[in-house]
Amino acid sequence: MENIVPLEIGGARGKVELEGVLGVFAKVLVDGTPVRAQRGVFPVPLKGGRTASVRLRGFLPGFQKVLVDGEQVMALGSHVPMAARITMFAPLLLVLAGGYGPALGAVGLVLGLLLFFLSILVVKNDAMPVPMRVALPVVNTIAAGIVILVFAGALG
Repeated sequence: MENIVPLEIGGARGKVELEGVLGVFAKVLVDGTPVRAQRGVFPVPLKGGRTASVRLRGFLPGFQKVLVDGEQVMALGSHVPMAARITMFAPLLLVLAGGYGPALGAVGLVLGLLLFFLSILVVKNDAMPVPMRVALPVVNTIAAGIVILVFAGALG
């Protein structure tokens, strides 16, 4: 799967593409030039002086729905298996490190957020086999948890 996919918008002036399909954040390109979002809408110029509205809707970065004038044309991350979607939330368990004090809680929060966004990239990567995409977020969470426990003195 390519990271840039064409968007079929009838009457568009130029080639419309969506870049970042396999990443966390996506943007709309017209003839290779990024379109600046205005209030969450990417305006795509159409022939005749009108514009089409391209929106990315959804709470989870990298897994939004792409809407053109209110009609869904694509779902980002639709190729990701449900097991991988569930395990990518495992790094958020590192927030529980706050039980070892505020310093380790802050470390757990930062590590958890970083590994969560990394997990989005991992589970959307088609080059990896599915079992690895499912297991890697869990393994990373366990490794980071061990590091936090070592710093807390609980394992050493």
